[in-house]
Amino acid sequence: MTVLFYVFDFANYGYTQQRIDITVFSLLENFTISLGMIWESYPVIWLIIFVIGVCYLFIIIHNRMVSVTLMIPQRYNKKYQKTIQLICASLFYLFAFWGTLSQYMLLWSDAFFSRNSFVSALALNPVLYFYDTTTFQEADFDIDRVRKFYPLVSSYLDVETPDINNLNYNRNINPDSNFTNDPNVVIIFMESIGLNRMGLMGNPLNPTPVLDSLSSNGAFFSKFYIPWVSTSRSVFTMLTGVPDVARRTSSRNPIIRDQYSIISQFKDYDKYYMIGGSASWANIRSLVTYNIKGMRLVEMEDFDRPRVDVWGISDLDLFREANNILRESENSKKSIFTIIQTAGNHRPYTIPNDNEGFKIKSVEKGALKSAGFKSIEQFNAIRLLDHSIGKFFKMASESSYFDNTVFVLFGDHGTADPKAEHMKADDYDLKLRSYNVPLIIYAPKILDSLKEITTASGLADLMPTIAGICRIPYLNKTMGRDIFKSKNNLAFIVNKKMSPSSYGVINNEFYLRVFRDGSGMELHNIKDINPAEDVKEIYKEMADSLKKIADGLYETSKYMLYHNNN
Repeated sequence: MTVLFYVFDFANYGYTQQRIDITVFSLLENFTISLGMIWESYPVIWLIIFVIGVCYLFIIIHNRMVSVTLMIPQRYNKKYQKTIQLICASLFYLFAFWGTLSQYMLLWSDAFFSRNSFVSALALNPVLYFYDTTTFQEADFDIDRVRKFYPLVSSYLDVETPDINNLNYNRNINPDSNFTNDPNVVIIFMESIGLNRMGLMGNPLNPTPVLDSLSSNGAFFSKFYIPWVSTSRSVFTMLTGVPDVARRTSSRNPIIRDQYSIISQFKDYDKYYMIGGSASWANIRSLVTYNIKGMRLVEMEDFDRPRVDVWGISDLDLFREANNILRESENSKKSIFTIIQTAGNHRPYTIPNDNEGFKIKSVEKGALKSAGFKSIEQFNAIRLLDHSIGKFFKMASESSYFDNTVFVLFGDHGTADPKAEHMKADDYDLKLRSYNVPLIIYAPKILDSLKEITTASGLADLMPTIAGICRIPYLNKTMGRDIFKSKNNLAFIVNKKMSPSSYGVINNEFYLRVFRDGSGMELHNIKDINPAEDVKEIYKEMADSLKKIADGLYETSKYMLYHNNN
């Protein structure tokens, strides 16, 4: 069977320039035509003879090896010798199964380290690759519903030349002016920070003094939402501008590995993606290196820093390494675009010995709970992240790159913790605590306005907004918009924290939930003292309007996951 599979794989690659995957079964929809094409295009008889010949050769080799083995005198019959043999054989097979000495096993994404399609295809194991694609067999979109909502969605996205036949979502963005020196961009991806953690929002334990200061002296977006509570989904949405609304995490789907990113439009930039652990986690390696030309992936193995836990080096060490890269770029003619993905604010909440003076605090359990924390470890972990960010900004402020840099900080998601008493009722009652995260853009020498932005927006809007601040011309074919230049802004979320599971949109006053099982919808006034109350009968026109755009964004996002190619 394996030999036959390889024959099919080589034949498929010769015809489609792709390794065989689950989509090959779509050929069975026109079985007679497909069979005729195979017969007329390939030397079928010779291939059958080849398969039989190879199988016969393997049988001969196998029988010969068995015969020789049985003829060898048995020398190692003692119990301890057999135990050693068993252990060695087990270790060998375990290594063969794992395929690498790193933390994560060898994955299909490791093959896509190059934009050269032949090199990537050559590195794949066809049998394992086919198996990996079987879990993503169904294309999770309805083309008829996508076309139904195209006029509404294309208008919302400000598509210049709408085309319902080709489903065009492209927008060419040209700034009114350009910077003499392109600003650097540093994005800090903050693990597990919801808006309710911020001291600026009234958290009585004041766990984020550094973030509060940056927010007060920069652009602070208090109604910024992620589409789904998942770190890997937030990485995908950040990079691609398409909400990851698929049933299974999109970065793990080899069928849709080819994704366009606005980051590629930062053409005169050196690009880095920095992570303290392994980029094999959630197949981030393929998502970054395969889709963003010239972006260098820097991970734990590239650092001469001690590993502190399962997530790799400490966030503080990661920031030190990032500062080194940024300082080295000061003499370069190119600007730099860097993403720093932190991980320390996550179980096991490790406090490294090298922490530059961080002091652990003790807080009474009742005070922790009312501030929205589950444990003292969780509280100190976010304090440590805030402390580490403060050390990074101190290093940056002492460097010449600082004034010409746009610093962007956002939380990848919130957490399902006790009710934060200082927040408005919708934070807990509608479970928005997991979706509403801080977005801070700190660039006092570049940004004109330093204020709180209360316009609703989402993670898909991040890259268009950064590109707008940097005044670069770019092609936008994503689901995101420049927050500063758009009207009627909305945030789209898939809420699995509140039963029943729903998708919906949030504007400055209302939250519309459409139940994913088709059983109905609810409209909530997020400014009301009782936001959980369904008010769709009171605001029928608003409910109908938001329902249409929610349906449109949901159906289009599912479609775009498969059609956001480079």
